[in-house]
Amino acid sequence: MKTVPQKISIVFFLLVIWLIVCGILVYRINTYGAFASLCSAKTLEYIEKVGKAQPGSIRLNQSYSQWALALNLTDPSNYIKTGLGFAEGKGISQKNISPEDPNSKNYLAYYFQAPGTPAVIGTMIKIFGEKSVVPYFILISTLHFITALLVCVLASRFIEGSAYIFGVGLLSLLCLPALDYNFDSGLFSSEPLVAPFVVASLIALSDFWSSIRGKSPSYKHTCLTALGFGSALGCASYFRDVYATFACFCFIGLVLSGIIQRKRFKHILLFVLIGSIVVAAIQYPWEKRNQKYLGEFTMAGSSYCGFSRWHQIWDDYRESSKWSWDAGVGLGNYLAPEKSKEVLDLLDKDKQAGNKYAWRCYIEAICRKPWQAITYKLGVYDTLWFGQRSHWYIYAWCLLSTLCFFTFLWLTRFRFVPELWLFPLFLLCISPFMHYEHRYAQPFFFFITPITVMCVIKYWREKVT
Repeated sequence: MKTVPQKISIVFFLLVIWLIVCGILVYRINTYGAFASLCSAKTLEYIEKVGKAQPGSIRLNQSYSQWALALNLTDPSNYIKTGLGFAEGKGISQKNISPEDPNSKNYLAYYFQAPGTPAVIGTMIKIFGEKSVVPYFILISTLHFITALLVCVLASRFIEGSAYIFGVGLLSLLCLPALDYNFDSGLFSSEPLVAPFVVASLIALSDFWSSIRGKSPSYKHTCLTALGFGSALGCASYFRDVYATFACFCFIGLVLSGIIQRKRFKHILLFVLIGSIVVAAIQYPWEKRNQKYLGEFTMAGSSYCGFSRWHQIWDDYRESSKWSWDAGVGLGNYLAPEKSKEVLDLLDKDKQAGNKYAWRCYIEAICRKPWQAITYKLGVYDTLWFGQRSHWYIYAWCLLSTLCFFTFLWLTRFRFVPELWLFPLFLLCISPFMHYEHRYAQPFFFFITPITVMCVIKYWREKVT
């Protein structure tokens, strides 16, 4: 058990290291602009050509509008534009500025993505003004540090020893995939804002799971942890609505585990029931708003009936490769190009009907050409876990992290540990329907593998000594 001075020492030394790293990150942005984000190099090269963007031109002392224009056509740009609309009293509406019309006063109703990130950006603009993004950089830096501390809390449930907990915090702070994206072109993305909520949900899940593995679990404790888990992922869905899907995946995984193990099933069902009610209740106001004004009961238009997913699956894979290489985009188009136009036209006309038709065509295409489907996806599958192959240091970081994760599984004899297992299993299950951007795997490298790395190191040291 760590004493209070030990905990303070861990926080203090992590803070000192983080302040030094922040200085380096500030220098990098102010020297290279957002183009320094190597994990997004292909996308940034693409938008320079088609979106008249200049990601290498921006600096921290420049305005939010300049960042939005310089990153035109990217998700961060859309978040900033919507944040500007929010700050100007237009609600979650996108200010329709572009390189061709940088002074536009038109606003567009916005629901394609979840509302949390634009609301945070707009609030920061209201408080600190629009002329410099330095306050927002400080906010993201603070959230990154807080997330690393929460990872230390989660790690303390698996590892004893201040040195190992410090190591976990250090690996989280210096997580290369997160640093490379979140502190350049991804500064205004949803990933750094959603991270603390996701870690908090894993802490609540860990607390619940450890309690039901004890001799006399409490129903009160089950209810409280379910409230914490559901609240965290419900809030996370306001930044990335996929985390509501992750919550459902967790509930299914826990129920299956209860059925297989035939242990504490009543507690698991209670946890799932309360957690799902909380997630649904938190999402309801925004879903109802979208239904009232836009006709779709959903957190984001991009996910309604799999709209964005199906476009990625059925869009021309050769065109998609221009902005996201080594990403496995466009499997439907690759397998059945003759179906693409029909699927996309129906999807744009009627999302519900298009969703059903896209599903049917997708299954038919895979059944007709299963080997081509497998080789197409597996040919780039490692990029989901290890990053794009052209950036060897990010690739090496992710490769070593993943190897340690599998070593941890072997050392624990593949004992089901939901707080460490469920997110990578979630990625495995949804990967057939998504293109591979390794920012999607950030939680794996930011939260989970730091813990497993230090568990492996601790095991090895104890064996040697």
